[in-house]
Amino acid sequence: MNPNRRPSTAIAIAIAIAIAGAAEVADAGLADSAWPMFQHDAQHSGRTDVAGPQGNVKIAWKQKTRSRLKGTVSVGTAGQIFVPNGKNPLSAFDAATGAELWQSSNHNGGHADRSSPAVSDTGVVYVGARDNDLWACNVATGQVNWRYHVPHDGDVTTPPTIASDGTIYMGSEALGAGWLYAMDPDGLPKWTIGGNVVGDNGDPNDAHVVLRGSFKNASPALSKDESTVFVSTKRDAIAIRASDGYELWRAEIADKGFGSRHPNYAATVSNDGSKVYFPSKEGLWALNPTNGSSIWLFVPENGEEIKSAAAIGADGDGTIYIGASKKKTKTFYALNPLDGSIKWKHQHTNKGKFSNNQAAIGSDGKVYVGLGKFVFCFDGQGDGSGGSRLLWSLPLAGKIDAGVIIGKPEMGDDPNGPEKGVLYVGAGKNLWKITD
Repeated sequence: MNPNRRPSTAIAIAIAIAIAGAAEVADAGLADSAWPMFQHDAQHSGRTDVAGPQGNVKIAWKQKTRSRLKGTVSVGTAGQIFVPNGKNPLSAFDAATGAELWQSSNHNGGHADRSSPAVSDTGVVYVGARDNDLWACNVATGQVNWRYHVPHDGDVTTPPTIASDGTIYMGSEALGAGWLYAMDPDGLPKWTIGGNVVGDNGDPNDAHVVLRGSFKNASPALSKDESTVFVSTKRDAIAIRASDGYELWRAEIADKGFGSRHPNYAATVSNDGSKVYFPSKEGLWALNPTNGSSIWLFVPENGEEIKSAAAIGADGDGTIYIGASKKKTKTFYALNPLDGSIKWKHQHTNKGKFSNNQAAIGSDGKVYVGLGKFVFCFDGQGDGSGGSRLLWSLPLAGKIDAGVIIGKPEMGDDPNGPEKGVLYVGAGKNLWKITD
């Protein structure tokens, strides 16, 4: 069968093909790499266990891609950088040289838009596209294993999330209704029709939950025990039981959204699992993950608006990092997880807006964020007096429309010296690699 074929009927069909040498897909989990998916992990902490560049940074290379990069990139275990790239909709680049390794198709798909790739530990990388498809590709060759087509007009712009048992959570805009899927690694819906789970014309191969609201760009997040899936529409924060798709609770977090330019309002789960953070037009909510009740609401200063996901500091700290902007003001905030109060803040003077450009945190607590045409590195502790401690900034030739990520450290020229930290970021149509 042709792995690029999409169904000609209204029934969604997953087309899986065997690949020589491919690992078994059963019990496939998230790849063990420096940054395998949107905001690193299924709780979307935005934090990795390796350190990024420390200072005296430079551009190691830049590589022109086929489109303006709106989704964050991901890192594979063999050093590939997976890029949501035009209508391929996925490309892989070599981390050492920046050379393109493969494309997923010959421009025979929809634009990946803001769907960041998610890499499994069985050699498969998943990405959504604006052709209503979730794509599954071989990490080594780019060969398309299968494409799952949502049988309702609606882009798959959500970055997919991979659970430890290999379940892939993804969603479709579905003309403003918002459809959420739990997919097996072989490309078939996992939930059974019944309760909150429905299927197109009763088809079990299209089992999904209707969210009753615009589900666009926002990656599903999982609770610490992976029993609950947290998603958000323009207005509501929603908790779904992972085992069967049953809706556990729903909380209104805004009276309206931002129209068609919907930000990536992915939820983030606190380190201890006691809170789940939902950004919205009203601010950043901390909700009780058990029942959706409000713990606190952070409203940015000066009428600024949040249009990105949050990132969370290390265990024992849990500081929340998030940017907000409005017209000429833009501020990067570090918030106290207990009550949402401001620990420190940085007011930016360069041009740009905080929109879909969430922060990344290294193992040493340094915080990296892109704004406009600059990448910034902050000491996560601030200056001790409510202000920021900016460690360095680096200008790029292009607007940053997605989050910075931290890659696998590399050895410097001295084999006995310290490792070099690595960042990857899309700016304009270029993918940039930044090192010490």
